[in-house]
Amino acid sequence: MLTANELLRFSLFSSLTAEDVFPLLPHLQERHYRRGQLLFVEGEIGSCVYFVLSGQVKLTKRTPEGDEQILDWYGPYDSFAEILLLESGPYPATAEVLQDSVLFVLNNEIMPQILEISPSLSLALIRTLSRRLRLAQEFIRILTNRSTSGILAALFLRLAQPATSPGNHIFVDASITHRDFANMIGTSRECVNRAINGWKKAGILKLVDDRLEIIKPHELAEWP
Repeated sequence: MLTANELLRFSLFSSLTAEDVFPLLPHLQERHYRRGQLLFVEGEIGSCVYFVLSGQVKLTKRTPEGDEQILDWYGPYDSFAEILLLESGPYPATAEVLQDSVLFVLNNEIMPQILEISPSLSLALIRTLSRRLRLAQEFIRILTNRSTSGILAALFLRLAQPATSPGNHIFVDASITHRDFANMIGTSRECVNRAINGWKKAGILKLVDDRLEIIKPHELAEWP
């Protein structure tokens, strides 16, 4: 069973206390998924929010031409489908399990009752969802004002995982391929290769084991 302290590691709840999130714990259902399983498909009516304890999940949409466009990747202590946190509706994308994963699933039917008795939880969720909306709007602005490499730089920072210990660098999971990055921003794999190789030579990025460490995040943030 998920503990309150583990739940606080998810950004959706990171500003709360263990006491705040305790009412949610009995309603989080642990589920195990195999690589290749679909959690939901674009347009499907749903009522659940997902929390990744281990593994990896990919979120995609289909373009009008029928091609797959990757929207995001989720790993341990990420959550997704928060758009359905308060009311049911269609999933805006398709979620596919990329590695054997352990997820916790929260059905939104219990949320009105919980939010009524926990004003601090209500306020924290509003703040978190508002912040994510602002970040999404900022990324849209970047898409229209930066070069392809600048867009890729912003994507790296958006996907970056926190350092595993003090003194280490933030990083991007190296299991995300160059073609995957290209699909996420609508460019070619060759363009992604050139940008990443250039950043490696400049000491901005460094490949370490199974992660691409971001040595100079400020330079990526300012990439035109």
